[in-house]
Amino acid sequence: MFDIYSSDNDEPQLNMSAFLSRGRYYSKINKAKMNDIGKMNEFSLSEQSSNWNNLKISIETAVQKLNPGNIRLTSTKLFELNIIRGKGLLCQSIMKAQSDSLEFTHIYATLVSFINCKFPNVAELLLIRCVYLFTNAYKCKEEYKCVPPVIFIAHLVHNNVAKDCLVLDILKMLIKTPNLHSIGMVDKIMKICGKKLNSNLQNENDLKYLFNTLQNISQDEQIGKSVQCLALIVLSTYQNHLEDEQQFDLVAPHKQYTHSFTLNCKYNPQYELDSFVYDLDFKLNEIIFKNSARQILKEKRKVYYFANYDFDENMADDEDDGEPEMNILSLSNTIAIKKAISIILNLNLTPFEVALELLKIQLIDGQEVDLCIEYLDCCFENCGVYNKFFTDIIQSFCLVNPLIAGALEFIFMKRVSAIHLAKPNSLKSLAKFFAQLLSSDIISWQIFSAVRLIEIEKTNCGTVFLKTMFDELILLMGNDDLKKRILHPSLQSSFIGLFPLNNRGNTLLCFNFFAGIGLYDVIFKFRESLSKGVAV
Repeated sequence: MFDIYSSDNDEPQLNMSAFLSRGRYYSKINKAKMNDIGKMNEFSLSEQSSNWNNLKISIETAVQKLNPGNIRLTSTKLFELNIIRGKGLLCQSIMKAQSDSLEFTHIYATLVSFINCKFPNVAELLLIRCVYLFTNAYKCKEEYKCVPPVIFIAHLVHNNVAKDCLVLDILKMLIKTPNLHSIGMVDKIMKICGKKLNSNLQNENDLKYLFNTLQNISQDEQIGKSVQCLALIVLSTYQNHLEDEQQFDLVAPHKQYTHSFTLNCKYNPQYELDSFVYDLDFKLNEIIFKNSARQILKEKRKVYYFANYDFDENMADDEDDGEPEMNILSLSNTIAIKKAISIILNLNLTPFEVALELLKIQLIDGQEVDLCIEYLDCCFENCGVYNKFFTDIIQSFCLVNPLIAGALEFIFMKRVSAIHLAKPNSLKSLAKFFAQLLSSDIISWQIFSAVRLIEIEKTNCGTVFLKTMFDELILLMGNDDLKKRILHPSLQSSFIGLFPLNNRGNTLLCFNFFAGIGLYDVIFKFRESLSKGVAV
């Protein structure tokens, strides 16, 4: 769930050992921020424009060269480009290429599934544009424009990028006005993802309604014979369970982030992202993306030392199959730590006694982070309901080993920007976990310096995580105490990322978020204190 990698690069990086020492930790952050801010205006308008044109050409070239044999390579090339800044360009290129070659839609859908694993907000935008294009074309009765987005959505559902409910909504809309075109698209959708829809028991009622309607269409004498025959073909196709069209299921379903969309909501396709806009924070945003891309592309390098609890090294069968052979020993040690933590958690001890048992795990310097990662995985990997007991344990553990608090701060700050990679069923539990630690001051509130509530980085997953955390903080502390903490002069520099009032889109996002959690007035108070020069 949380992965921390080492780095051999010379570019500015958050140093792990600095995070384990509170004083050095914060001085390192502030120094890095000052260095980054000083470089922000290095790129002029012409240089940024040139960079944008190069990005556009690189994205278009990579997408045009896509074929069944280089899907992984193409995704790697795209990860090396700033597809956060150019996500509009990427969506535009992929959708254009797909509409020009509908027979290769399964290849483009597989590429999107790779991108979705690392940058779900990019795949989310592409899905929004497909839905927007389909609904507009359907309303305007431009049938030829409906086909490409519908086929793309069907393949994305098959690849677990989108949930079944989206394609079911489309099927229900199509059968409302039966004609050769609409029933033909129903036939196409069922060939692409009919088996997947049928395999989900939750779709039973929707599919029953769909095929009952098709049965009625096939028997309705007021409908043309050709439409009746086509409806019968769809029914027979479903009943005979014909083979799905060719797919490339290269991404394991459990590693995929699945977006939830319906046709009933209004979505913003953000077409303004397809055009160049001067970025005041260009240099800073480039550094942030390069650091994220480096973590995605580089090898995982973990070294564990484990003494008190020793297990067979053949217990690594549930880890990534793609791990290099040279890392087998470290991988098995990871499993040993996990197994030990799992055993300790089931010893029927009090939180403090469990913390003392965890303290017996022998670690080399700096491996507190590794231990916390495995602990979080054990507690929240498959957690459907939050268990306060696990947080009570870590609170006690921080009391007997102060370095654990720094490790937890490091994990939060390092991975909060990639929180969408966490499993959806553990997302709220993790938010409540960190909220409890914050409310009891086990970890520092300065971790919020890593949180940025801005439109370009917004994802549904990140919003749910942040909202759950603040809801829990309100429950544990109350509105007044939480406001006092946010407005405290020593912390306002850390919270400034939550109040990005620099443009209309970010301001609206900020107002909607804090209004939704009942802290609407804190925005005005925060802005007022900043204007008076209270914040650092």
